[in-house]
Amino acid sequence: MKTILSKEIQNLAERQATLCKVFSNTQRVLILWFLTEKERKVSEIAEAIGASLPSTSQHLHLMELSNILESRRERQNIYYRIADNELLKNCLILAYRPREQLMQIESQT
Repeated sequence: MKTILSKEIQNLAERQATLCKVFSNTQRVLILWFLTEKERKVSEIAEAIGASLPSTSQHLHLMELSNILESRRERQNIYYRIADNELLKNCLILAYRPREQLMQIESQT
C-alpha cells in the first residue's frame, strides 16, 4: 500500500519507534529519569536503579548506541549524560510528570 506521508516523516517515525523500544525496559527508564539532572558515574547509576555494574553497563551501552546517552571517560570512571536529541526531548516530557508525582509522594511519607 502506498503512503502519502513523506520519507522524512516515515524516517522520523522509525527513529521514534526505535527509541520507544529502548524504553520498554524499566531499568532504562529509571536511568533516563536519574540522568535528567546531571551526568553521573556508572557506579552511581547502578546504585540508584538497584542493578549490578555489568547489567547497568549493558543498559548504558545500548542507550548510547541508540544516541540517547553520551559518555566521557575521566581516569577510571565513565560518566553518562543525556544526549542532545530532539526525539529524546519529546520522550523526556513523558518522564517529568511521573517523576514530579514520585517526588510528591516521597515528601508526604
